[in-house]
Amino acid sequence: MTTIRDIAKLANVSVATVSRIINNSGKVSASTKEKVNKIINETNYHPNQVARTLYQKRSKMIGIIIPFIENVFYARVINGVQSVLQPAGYTCLVSFNVGSDSQKYQTAIDNFLQNNIDGIISSAFDLHENYYHIPFVMYDSANIDDNIVRIASNNIKGGIKVVDLINNNRLKKVLIQHLPLKLPTVNERISSIIKELNKKQLNYTLQEINESDTYNIAAEKALKNIQKYDAIITINDIYAAYILKLAKKMNLKVPEDFQLVGYDNNELSEFTTPTLSTIDQQPELIGKTAAKRLLDMIHGKKSTENSLIDIKAVKRESTK
Repeated sequence: MTTIRDIAKLANVSVATVSRIINNSGKVSASTKEKVNKIINETNYHPNQVARTLYQKRSKMIGIIIPFIENVFYARVINGVQSVLQPAGYTCLVSFNVGSDSQKYQTAIDNFLQNNIDGIISSAFDLHENYYHIPFVMYDSANIDDNIVRIASNNIKGGIKVVDLINNNRLKKVLIQHLPLKLPTVNERISSIIKELNKKQLNYTLQEINESDTYNIAAEKALKNIQKYDAIITINDIYAAYILKLAKKMNLKVPEDFQLVGYDNNELSEFTTPTLSTIDQQPELIGKTAAKRLLDMIHGKKSTENSLIDIKAVKRESTK
């Protein structure tokens, strides 16, 4: 199937230029329009008509896609989004529990488009080029330079600060739990953690957790050979809380028997025993930034520059 990128390549112009011609928006020279339209006719290219309808009409509705409803991080992102969009007169429609399944993302987008929403804010996934016409912002994304506006947490700094939270003086080997490395955000963060551990000449083991694994299963995997490790860096604060729960049953003490670091700094991390050292990704700020960038796009500002959100390290009892 011919895509908008194929048309741009054949015409030797940018994807944005082809998009402007298709939607009859913005300034494009007559000769360029003629060349692009000729190629469109020759290749029998048909732009996504629903996407064009979305682009050309205003419904004052925005679609939001979140992968996991049980993770407080995404609820805080939505709070940030709504704090910007509601005063601007927009209503938010939310699609949740899509995980990392590209087909579920596609279905969610199609459902939004049928409601003529004005734009979409989504967690990161592989967006098909035929939807580049749509005002679209991705959050919880790696800092990738492409034609999509991405609101990226500073995963490189996050990886460094995770290692800094651990008391290195009593450290021999670290267990790093992670979701599949095919996910760009995971890859970016874990690569940074590994680089920092190597820099400090600290040993580590990687342990992949499947998205289908329950939190209890992930905790069991983490503690199966805990005698080998002095510290565990896990996926987020929810996984860390389950590790603490199982450790208590096994009569293991944190941080005496092993140190533990979570990620996200959700409310749970302040009330566990011991309290959790973690990384605050500022999800409300991520949501606010995503909403502001989307409104800019809806109103004609076409910048695709990414926004990088800083992180904050929070040291608590689990790494003392």
